[in-house]
Amino acid sequence: MVQRGTSMLKPFPDGSAPPLIHVGRRPVHDRAGAVVAYRLLFRDTAVGAVATPARTAALTQTIVAAFTEFGIEELVGPVTCLVAVNRDFLAGVVPLPFAPGRTVLAVDDPFPLDDVAVAGAAGLAGRGFPLAVDAYTWGTPQERLLPLADYVTLDLRGADRATADAARHRFSAYPRARLIAGHLETAEQFEHAFELGFRLFEGPAVGRVAVASRPGLSTTATARLRLIAVLSREDVSIDDVTTAVTQDPAVSYRLLRAAGAAASGQTSKVTSLREAVVLLGLDRIRGWVALMLLSDSATFDRHRASVVLSRARFCRDLAALHDAPPDAAFTVGLLSGLAEILGLPTDRLVAALPLADALIAALVDGAGPLGAVLRTAVRYSDGVVERLPGVVDPRRLVEAQLGAFRWTNRLLATAV
Repeated sequence: MVQRGTSMLKPFPDGSAPPLIHVGRRPVHDRAGAVVAYRLLFRDTAVGAVATPARTAALTQTIVAAFTEFGIEELVGPVTCLVAVNRDFLAGVVPLPFAPGRTVLAVDDPFPLDDVAVAGAAGLAGRGFPLAVDAYTWGTPQERLLPLADYVTLDLRGADRATADAARHRFSAYPRARLIAGHLETAEQFEHAFELGFRLFEGPAVGRVAVASRPGLSTTATARLRLIAVLSREDVSIDDVTTAVTQDPAVSYRLLRAAGAAASGQTSKVTSLREAVVLLGLDRIRGWVALMLLSDSATFDRHRASVVLSRARFCRDLAALHDAPPDAAFTVGLLSGLAEILGLPTDRLVAALPLADALIAALVDGAGPLGAVLRTAVRYSDGVVERLPGVVDPRRLVEAQLGAFRWTNRLLATAV
């Protein structure tokens, strides 16, 4: 049976701990003091006081971590979130794999806003993506984005009352943009901004950055490239993509997380990776995989990948013995292995996934045919043969486990 465990991280066989990923969250308050938005910031460490520079790698890590590792609902709840983007995103060099909604694309000024970038911003706004202009300075190329902006953050550090009031009045020509009094460092600065009529406030004086951390998933760039190659074929099928996705545990988990939005409001939930692929669609998956390839820098860990992949394959091959669907059995084995390797309670790992009730019951409580499959795989692998559920032919167990090892070893041989 799957154990509900502690959140303490288990060390790897070499004594190290799973790598952590960190996302900073800075609140934006309204005049009533309520949090109406969070700005997401990439952090190299949990205690990092300064965000990593706005390079593409750091920005993609923020997006991947926020939308897949954590889950946007887990990070910000029902409010708006602001995510920084640079020229690569505006120009379409790096795709935005999520749909338009309450995620605001925040544009800062460390990169040239040329005609291509401005045209790209207009295209994103036309598709329904809200835009924000951050740390705005008059007379800079940022001014070209003001007609498109839904939010503008004014840097009020060191600004006196008259300067702040003049800046606020200049924006009367852009009624669409909601002004954020930003970088408020003292109570006096906040009081001045409040008295001047600003409606949104951000900075240490109203709310400091809080950093959320959780274990990251080690992956291989080779598997990402192989998946991208599969996705690039004109004749690619859903089954081809599903097969490629199952070869990388981290991609599998992240796409299940990303499928949450696609499954929202549906009467049925995801029961397998194949259904997640169908729900997301090939274009969205291409975007996610491209971002993962750019954002992941962890070294490939053969042992961790072997443990997770062999359990998933073992469960798939045992499914027929318990009248369980093979694809769902693979998913149950995959998530169980990830939870064990990361040292996370299974119920916490799967809490935000759009999984069908049968999968959740199997993972959390060991219930149903899928739970029997998982118990068989875990107990047999641990050598507890006398406590296997039901009557299982030992020869079929040996064949299934050896087959899982062969499949995993062949796969890993191509991913080094």
